Amino acid sequence: MLIYDDIYRWNGPDGGCRECAGQDDQNAPCLITCRLRIIDLAADTPFAMPLKRHVVLAEDISEGPRRRICAESLGRHIFSTFDLCIRRTLWIECDPFLKEAFHAAHFTPAYHDGDETIYTITWRPLLHAEKNTLKSHLDTFARPTGPANSPT
Repeated sequence: MLIYDDIYRWNGPDGGCRECAGQDDQNAPCLITCRLRIIDLAADTPFAMPLKRHVVLAEDISEGPRRRICAESLGRHIFSTFDLCIRRTLWIECDPFLKEAFHAAHFTPAYHDGDETIYTITWRPLLHAEKNTLKSHLDTFARPTGPANSPT
């Protein structure tokens, strides 16, 4: 079941920095713009709970050079906003150079900053079982039918 499937814009922590942008909050440029799809796998399997309940598919579409950055910079915000458990979520990003190549993020707790846990991220190719389970989502994500335009 899809939880979210659209363009996601984020201005950074606390809505961004008005002074840095030199503009008001509504006209300040977004720090990150990405295509974002969040899937709840448990809704499709009522008799068995998958090891990873949620899947996040992300692709950076911000202006400038394409890069794999959504997990590093936007991950904590997405986990919090959509109430996702980091240990039960598979985060996948589209390779910025090979549109049909996907990589999974592995979040490792690095240290604590007050009450917040800071994670390091390593990347790996998708496993065969992950590709099979998510085939229809990966195929449609790699070839979007058209841009979605609802800002967040």
